[in-house]
Amino acid sequence: MKKSFFNRIASCRGSVLMEFVLVLPIYMATIGGILWLGMKSLDAINLRAADHWGVWMAGNRFSIRLPAITALQEMFPRSTLITTSQERSLTGEHSFLQFIGSKTTLYETRPNFLDNWINMPYTARGEDKPFSIPELLLTSSRYGNKYTQCIIMRTKGSDSDKRHWDPSLVAKHSVWKFDSKDDEYPSEWKLDLLDNAKYKDDTGEQEKEPKKIDFYERYDKYEKWSRKN
Repeated sequence: MKKSFFNRIASCRGSVLMEFVLVLPIYMATIGGILWLGMKSLDAINLRAADHWGVWMAGNRFSIRLPAITALQEMFPRSTLITTSQERSLTGEHSFLQFIGSKTTLYETRPNFLDNWINMPYTARGEDKPFSIPELLLTSSRYGNKYTQCIIMRTKGSDSDKRHWDPSLVAKHSVWKFDSKDDEYPSEWKLDLLDNAKYKDDTGEQEKEPKKIDFYERYDKYEKWSRKN
């Protein structure tokens, strides 16, 4: 009786072990798929942030403009190829504002360990995997748009604009009369402005600021007369 009892326990343990061995490949494939989808989700979030950074850096006028590739390569080490399509449009040659659009696309490879986990059910049985889930490109656009991030910023050459002239020159040169194409803004900021833009360079500076007008100075005698004793 006692011997039969221990035999039943050993038999149950063996059954559980065999069941675990049978379902382990399925568990591995499930875990590998979950990890793969999770990594893709994180890449999608990082891609949106990186695309936002890229369009801001394209219009940066306070420091050196770094190519988006330099930062994206570190953020996405598994990427085999990264492409960006940053475009800018200016209404005039010396426009005060500019319109910038950007889109980033990643071509990535799946880690080998995830590929092995996903195909574990076939590997455990010594069979060749019938197919492999393809590693498709990842883009910041869900619907195939040309640009996914757009921004309106001041141009780099706007620091030489007449708006920054000394107040003493405003009246003399009628700075407030902006009647040139450079000071016109589009009626609506649309993505069509980025297609075949006529002006794309925002670094052009305008004419040099004239010499400032000397303010009125009092005569020496008047200064002495008006000075408090």
